[in-house]
Amino acid sequence: MAGRIEIGICLAPERVPALSPGYDYLELGLSTALSPLEDDAAFATRGTALQTLRPQVRAFNVFAPRTLRLTGDHVDWEQVETYVRRGFRRAGDLGGEVVVFGSGASRSVPEGFSRAIAWGQLVRFLNICANHAAQNGLVVAIEPLNKGESNILNTYPEAVRLARDVARDEVRVLADIYHFMQDGEPLDDILEGPEWLAHVHLADTGRRWPGSGTYPLERLFDILRDIDYRGRASIECSWGDDFTGESARSLRFLKALLR
Repeated sequence: MAGRIEIGICLAPERVPALSPGYDYLELGLSTALSPLEDDAAFATRGTALQTLRPQVRAFNVFAPRTLRLTGDHVDWEQVETYVRRGFRRAGDLGGEVVVFGSGASRSVPEGFSRAIAWGQLVRFLNICANHAAQNGLVVAIEPLNKGESNILNTYPEAVRLARDVARDEVRVLADIYHFMQDGEPLDDILEGPEWLAHVHLADTGRRWPGSGTYPLERLFDILRDIDYRGRASIECSWGDDFTGESARSLRFLKALLR
């Protein structure tokens, strides 16, 4: 597996100077770093600064703010189209390759609303994403979220079903060990649709840094080895007071799992 999986980190741009060296790439928040609700003139200075980040940006999470509804009676499809068009163009300009679609507050089905209609709205949304992803060299990875964060798309197989319904090359699925552990989903669910896996998120017990707890990260990397996964894996966790030291220890722990 050595050399096949790049290890990155989900991080706000202002924390990058304190990051321990050795990470392959950065994963930024799309809604916060790229501000798709702002026009290009307002974003220009920030965009120039993001180009200078090292390691380079290759992925994005935190897709949509809760104010951008994706299901229910109040979806503004014109706003959604503008948001995705700007966000994906800016992501592509920065060298991004993967955009993670979690956004539990935006996608959760409103109480009393038809889940079948909401599912169709998510298919429509992901088709919009696929159109702009294709134009900007991106892949969208659907993130299954635990039931405390979303009432739809809670398991890996459910996310695979949605990706199959969208049926676009640009739409795939993410596996986040934290959400697996929160809801007691077996990691072996990945084996039900390994060809759909496009991105991985890593954490440890209490959503702390990998290597600090008892999550079955070794089993996860065994699965990635078995399916010949060659994508990226980003740490998405909470850090303590010694971010530089913890990010160094976490990277050493994960690199040991790649051998």
